[in-house]
Amino acid sequence: MPSGLLTSLTVVEYGQYISAPYCAKLLGDLGARVIKLENPDGDFARKVGPFPKDVPHPEKSGLFLALNTSKKGVVLDLKTPLGQRQVTKLLNRADIFVENQAPDGLKSLGLDYDTLHQINPQLIVTSISPFGQSGPYRNYKATDLVSFHMSGYAYQIQAGVEDPETEPPLRAGGHQAEFIAGVSAATATMMAILLRQKTGKGTHVDLSTQEAMAMMPQGAIAQVNFGAPNISRRREDRGTNSVVTLLPTSDGYIAISPREDHQWQSWIELMGNPAWSTEERFATREARQKNWGDLEGLLSAWTSQCKKETLYRQAQNAHIPAFPVNTASDLFDSIQLQTRGFFTDVDHPIAGKLPYTNFPYTLSQTELRIQGPAPTLGQHNDEILSEV
Repeated sequence: MPSGLLTSLTVVEYGQYISAPYCAKLLGDLGARVIKLENPDGDFARKVGPFPKDVPHPEKSGLFLALNTSKKGVVLDLKTPLGQRQVTKLLNRADIFVENQAPDGLKSLGLDYDTLHQINPQLIVTSISPFGQSGPYRNYKATDLVSFHMSGYAYQIQAGVEDPETEPPLRAGGHQAEFIAGVSAATATMMAILLRQKTGKGTHVDLSTQEAMAMMPQGAIAQVNFGAPNISRRREDRGTNSVVTLLPTSDGYIAISPREDHQWQSWIELMGNPAWSTEERFATREARQKNWGDLEGLLSAWTSQCKKETLYRQAQNAHIPAFPVNTASDLFDSIQLQTRGFFTDVDHPIAGKLPYTNFPYTLSQTELRIQGPAPTLGQHNDEILSEV
């Protein structure tokens, strides 16, 4: 069975932090030859943890290691004439250039799309920026926090709050906007490859992180399109707690959704038919929603004595929609993920052997596997630069 789908492609990445490195990683894991360019002080992600035992080390950043598998590492100083000549030669032979510098940030180096298109007409340039290469915000800087909130997604994802005036919308944990931008950029780059097969020419992929995230709140966008107001963030206006809710357990949380009356009855039976369950204030879904303030405490008092995995399986066996709220450590113990080989060990020359997330999909006609560990700083300078 063949391994790798993109083995005919060469990608040059000049990225920092998450979005561009993640885009290039996705292509590299699929078999493309990815050459990662770093300035002499290295990718900023090398300085971002987590680190083993919280001791910073440029070759042991968990974030950098995860985002840069399947790449060759080259250090170039693009501010020097030699560095500029070397990167131009690399791009003259490349299929794809992935970058997330500020718009026009590479123009002074002769690495803007128009210049590169003259040098290599078949080159695909994928540019990721907070707001895209056009529009009044094109030169604005933005972090993941800014992109997430400006996408409209943060406003609706949080559960209802008591007082929206004093409890503002929150960004989701992690680096959601950066990762979504990276995935979207990789997808768009593959579309550009297909376009090149038809036209024989490269193209400029211009990806806006804000727009990539703004694809997520489709329900809210549709609601406004239909003339309705924005979704209320006030808890009493949403009134969905008794339909789906998070409840504490002895080892975390579980989500349940006994929305239909027969599912609610099964849940009550699972709880042992407590005396309060026959009260009129909990008899219907509407009544349970109205009296959620009382019901939540009664449910939590019982679930907090149970383990989330046990309770989840009991609920599933009783045909009650439920799922455990997993932590990162729970994923390593998941029989489902173990069966599908979602984690795979990768051995790094300095960080050592660690489990990495694998592909979230399989293909029946080919073997998918990470091609190698993240490069150390400048690890492949001699190998790559000897070619140019």
